[in-house]
Amino acid sequence: MINKFFIFLFLLFIFIKPYVFAGGTVVGNGGDPVFEFLETARFSMIESIKYLISKAEEQTQFCEKKSLNTDQIEFCRKYFVTLAPEILRLSQGKDKTFFVLREDHLKVIGPDGKPMIVAARTNLGPLGPIEFHRDSVKTLLPTQVLFLMIHEFQHKSNFDGIAITDNDPIGPFTHGRDLIDAASESLVALARRNGKVGTQFSIRDIFDCMISTGSNSFGATVSTARIFKTSDLMSYNTSLGKNPAERPIYITETNNNSLVLKFDITEPNNCGDPNVLRSLKVQIIRATKLNDGLTKEDIISEIQSSNNPICPGSNPKFEISTGQLIFSCTYFGTQGTSSSGFNLKSKLYGGLTNNHAP
Repeated sequence: MINKFFIFLFLLFIFIKPYVFAGGTVVGNGGDPVFEFLETARFSMIESIKYLISKAEEQTQFCEKKSLNTDQIEFCRKYFVTLAPEILRLSQGKDKTFFVLREDHLKVIGPDGKPMIVAARTNLGPLGPIEFHRDSVKTLLPTQVLFLMIHEFQHKSNFDGIAITDNDPIGPFTHGRDLIDAASESLVALARRNGKVGTQFSIRDIFDCMISTGSNSFGATVSTARIFKTSDLMSYNTSLGKNPAERPIYITETNNNSLVLKFDITEPNNCGDPNVLRSLKVQIIRATKLNDGLTKEDIISEIQSSNNPICPGSNPKFEISTGQLIFSCTYFGTQGTSSSGFNLKSKLYGGLTNNHAP
């Protein structure tokens, strides 16, 4: 019986070039959350392949599927273990395969010679990027993006000197797609089984902050959860001081009083054209413990601007003061994560993106 998850992915039509249609406008930038999702999936793929290579017991059960016969299982296992080092080489380092997001639908020439819409496409062989249709990728689960990515990287790698196509036969497989999908499904299963991929994507923005009192100063790094306001992931809010679970930045005044830093960043269109709704609000709050156990908050200082320190080209630093006390923070980078509250093995995955790096 075919898993419904893979039926869904098949309906996305994962094909490769050759194609003769323009792919549409490139969207987003290095800070686009969908790019972060892709890099998170890339990291999950790399870690899963490394785990497969290092564990003989994982290799012995790789490609074990009821829908495959013995010859197909053995061929699939040998094929992917042989391919694995090449996929790792293409996935890492300064020359790694890069990703492109397209706004318009991607089209390729299908097996019947007619154009068809696809979710992703790439050249056969190691050259060129992997292109993704943004609206398709942004709604997928981490496991689904991982499956899609593994599929495409197999097209970019050579097996016995040739690149594998979707429609041509290979070994005991009538169509290359059946081999590629069997290997992809097996690696996703390994990733899930060993905590290399979670059940949901999220984004965290990281800031380096300093507290100066005139005579002393000390620093802290904070990570804030990005909250998306729209389903297209173009509008979001990231803040410090709203979520009680996140570590606050503060300095103690007395046994009952503390001065606390809060900031709130509102982004309406994913760092696109200037927008009147883009804002940064920074506050120093005096938090006073009351006798009934509650806390009273008074605004001591506040600044507002139309700057989003996360956006490329903007000023990544902001500060606020009262008297000799100065809080200053600098946006450091953004990290995509793949995590699950139900999986104790789940970890943070994904590279750190700093939009202000030279």
